[in-house]
Amino acid sequence: MDTTCITVDGNVGEGGGQLLRASLALSMALARPFRMVNIRARRPKPGLKRQHLTCLHAAQAICGAQVTGDAINSMAITFVPGLVRPGEYRFDIGSGGSCTMVLQAIVPPLLTASAPSRLTVTGGTHVPHAPPFEFLRDTLFPWLEKLGPRLSASMDRPGFMQVGGGSITVDIEPVSALKILEANECGAFIGADGHVRAYNLHEGVAERECAALQEVNFAALGLSAENVQVDTQTRSVEGPGNVVLVTVRRESGATVCTGIGQRDVKAESVARQAGNRAMGFLKAEVPVEKHLADQLLAPMALAGGGSFLTEKPSLHTRTCMELLPLFVNIKARAIQENAKVWSIILK
Repeated sequence: MDTTCITVDGNVGEGGGQLLRASLALSMALARPFRMVNIRARRPKPGLKRQHLTCLHAAQAICGAQVTGDAINSMAITFVPGLVRPGEYRFDIGSGGSCTMVLQAIVPPLLTASAPSRLTVTGGTHVPHAPPFEFLRDTLFPWLEKLGPRLSASMDRPGFMQVGGGSITVDIEPVSALKILEANECGAFIGADGHVRAYNLHEGVAERECAALQEVNFAALGLSAENVQVDTQTRSVEGPGNVVLVTVRRESGATVCTGIGQRDVKAESVARQAGNRAMGFLKAEVPVEKHLADQLLAPMALAGGGSFLTEKPSLHTRTCMELLPLFVNIKARAIQENAKVWSIILK
């Protein structure tokens, strides 16, 4: 086993937290130490923030790593992993930072651990620029199960920026080795459904979002009052929160597309964000949505390779593709098949 310390420059590609999360996942799974410099250098407020520090400490707890530089605003860390230790863990971000992004860093190495694990993370379940809980449960985890392990996720309560207070629990039944994933057929379109969550907001917000999802531009999705669920229950939600989810269902699986409510953003704009994303994915006729693509790369590299068809690779995806060869003897290529379809190949 190669124990040479890898150096990862956080100023390359998208220059954000994804480099840290993917590096932690690969380092833990492969027992390869790394040093990261220029952490989140391309963000307006660079360095480690509370959410990223939670990722780092969660990874440290799961594999008994030796860590330096683990402080708010730190621009450099070292991470020397020990053996991955499956079990039951709880991690609290302490803010509205994304629970799902913390899970991105720590789930992959537990997919091949020696025993099952249960992870509970508290913080934000539906926050801007992060996959929501429903994407984790209904999109990412079913795709990871194609590699062999069994996963489930439940949400005890939702949490939004900036307050947080949400909680996600994940159960992992590992396998001894991951299977190669080849996903080059999307299958037929089965249908779509919507879900509007609007908590501690004016009662008209949810109605306007439901109406926007039924606009003529989204007719191909077939959304109506019968297949758009509305949830305004406020009993367990801290502060205001709003998210619109559109799930596109194909024979190859379900894909959750999202619009997150934010201050000074109209309700109709939130719904149209989800609807436009769903329509773009539907028209591309690929199995893997562009926001899923980058999250599959590290697990696929740990499996030894694979391929899938997707939309035009995002900067997050291309950044992760560049990171992989630092940890594994695998190269990732993106080949444009036509105006809307790209093939991602790992070998």
